[in-house]
Amino acid sequence: MEKFSFDSGIYLLELFLYKPYRIEIGALGKIIFPPGYYYYAGTAQKNLNARLERYQQGPENKHWHIDYFLEEALIKRIFASELDREAECQLARNLRELPETEIIARELGSSDCSCESHLIYSPEPLSEEEIEDVMPE
Repeated sequence: MEKFSFDSGIYLLELFLYKPYRIEIGALGKIIFPPGYYYYAGTAQKNLNARLERYQQGPENKHWHIDYFLEEALIKRIFASELDREAECQLARNLRELPETEIIARELGSSDCSCESHLIYSPEPLSEEEIEDVMPE
């Protein structure tokens, strides 16, 4: 796993489902996710590298909505930036504004904010340039 030189900030997980899955996401219930790419905006204001390592190893205990999704999804790429908590929501909004993206599961990863969702779907992977454009500064 790539280790970041900072240990606090926001992150973006690029996740992939190769076929449709019906996944029970805690209190959100069972949701059908189509195959494709998913982008999850998160924050770790301490222990960022430990959080990302936990995701890659597969969480034993489910604390967050994304833990349920990660039981089926493959992590393809991880991006991170040394920004504060507010940038997490901006990242999710920026992703949603891309023309090819949509929300499949409302409130996933956004139970502590007013965002529609922090998990954004795209049928095709986003390019490096698109990722750079959506990352807040």
